[in-house]
Amino acid sequence: MTDSIEQASVLDKAVDLDRKVVNALIRPRALRQILHGVPFGHPIHPLMVQVPLGAWISAAVLDLVGGKGNENAAKTLVGLGVASAGSASVAGYTDWSEMNREQLRTGWVHQAVNWVGITFYGLSWLQRKRGNHAAGRTLGFIGLATVSVGGYLGGHLSYRQRGGVSTSGEVPFDA
Repeated sequence: MTDSIEQASVLDKAVDLDRKVVNALIRPRALRQILHGVPFGHPIHPLMVQVPLGAWISAAVLDLVGGKGNENAAKTLVGLGVASAGSASVAGYTDWSEMNREQLRTGWVHQAVNWVGITFYGLSWLQRKRGNHAAGRTLGFIGLATVSVGGYLGGHLSYRQRGGVSTSGEVPFDA
């Protein structure tokens, strides 16, 4: 699956359009450096995704345990995940905008899948807010499955395609 995404030139028009938008919106070099994590010596996108993912996984655990108090806590966690996903996405888009063609394709699908998952979570939160916790749980589990696929693609982008990996060798590696 991942090899076919890397080679999917059909994505190039969407990739190029989105890359232009990202580069137009995230302009000041100082802002780009912060979003890349340069002042911290480490990319911040992988760190930032821990907040929505942690919230959503915790909500799923509460949904599995059940109980009235857990319903409200799960709703809060789903909302926290949705609210924090945007900033994680901005950092990811900044990193993505400077990658090579195959990485751009994989990253584009990664973000598209994750936005579908975020949409499911937004709908989950809305159903929970309206008191329809059963529908909220179902939408949340679909959202979790979806962002898990997105996470797999993000891992592929980082580990196999080496997207965002420094090549300057600041840190020695001992085998």
